[in-house]
Amino acid sequence: MDYLGPFNTKDGKETRKVWLLCITCTWSRAVNLKICRSLNVAEFLRAFQLHCFEYGIPQLCISDLRTQLVAGGNTITSFISDPQTQLYFEENNVKPLSFQQYFKGCSELGSLVEVCVKMVKRLMFGAIKNFILTYVDFEFLVCNIVHLINRRPIAFKEAVRAETDNVPEPITPEQLVRGYELTSLNLIPNLQPLSVEDPEFDSDNQAISQNYVKLCQIRQTLIETYHNEFLGTLIQQAVDRKGRYQPVTHKLLKVGDVVLIKEEHTKRNNYPLGIILEVFKNDLGEVTHAVIKKGKTGQTSRLHVNNIIPILENTGSTNSATPDVCNSVTSSLRPKRKAAILSQERTRQML
Repeated sequence: MDYLGPFNTKDGKETRKVWLLCITCTWSRAVNLKICRSLNVAEFLRAFQLHCFEYGIPQLCISDLRTQLVAGGNTITSFISDPQTQLYFEENNVKPLSFQQYFKGCSELGSLVEVCVKMVKRLMFGAIKNFILTYVDFEFLVCNIVHLINRRPIAFKEAVRAETDNVPEPITPEQLVRGYELTSLNLIPNLQPLSVEDPEFDSDNQAISQNYVKLCQIRQTLIETYHNEFLGTLIQQAVDRKGRYQPVTHKLLKVGDVVLIKEEHTKRNNYPLGIILEVFKNDLGEVTHAVIKKGKTGQTSRLHVNNIIPILENTGSTNSATPDVCNSVTSSLRPKRKAAILSQERTRQML
């Protein structure tokens, strides 16, 4: 989950700012957008409840460290922690809802949410441009963008390559969520783009209602942006680099490793030293974040792996919960060079 915005909308003669809560599914990569009138806990709870009405209660919600997201998650967790609700979850074999925040150093959420936010921004700003919509028209545009972005191709069905030359059909988030592709059609006559070059064009239909002039132009721009720029960018990102989707093996962090801690507005040679006290792994066995104790201050902090630079590996036992920095450093020292040993022997002979 993440926010994007603000967007200016008209409420009568008054201009009001609204935000969009972007929710994406980590399994199907489907996107859902909910309008929030302000960045507070109450609006987050309202938007999240509307999302649960459409798709049900999720098992795990991952977000950044925004105050309203953390406070809203704590409010929901404490509310459903009563014994009756927990008994209902156990009887119906439902896993209870839990919230998890990304640790410091990964506020952008990487490719999990930020990619979906960029796609929504590309369609939203490309369609609206310098227009200011009413709240009703803005809500209509948001639903249209959700419909389009969930029809983007994320994979292709396996096809028989040897016998037929058919192009494999794309798999979309909409098909994964609903099991089929929705049949969508514009049912509002005033939103249909009018072709003036048609000889049978009726001049009476040229006078479109003033309520739909701006929305009709934005909708037409949105469709052009989606087909010309949005899908083309997806194809280019998929084939612009060789081996983009090949698995990459990384050296895992372990308890007792000595690392450097990245800090903002600090030169690299001034990064503080730290030692890893605890590591956390995901379902794929990859280390995502760790609890680190700083060497000078002794302060413990939870950091994402993007802010950790490994230096010395702990080759001893990792059973100790609070390993010593000095022992880890001395156990990883290099052996003495031959020149140093020869120099010590000659010094003893001279003495």
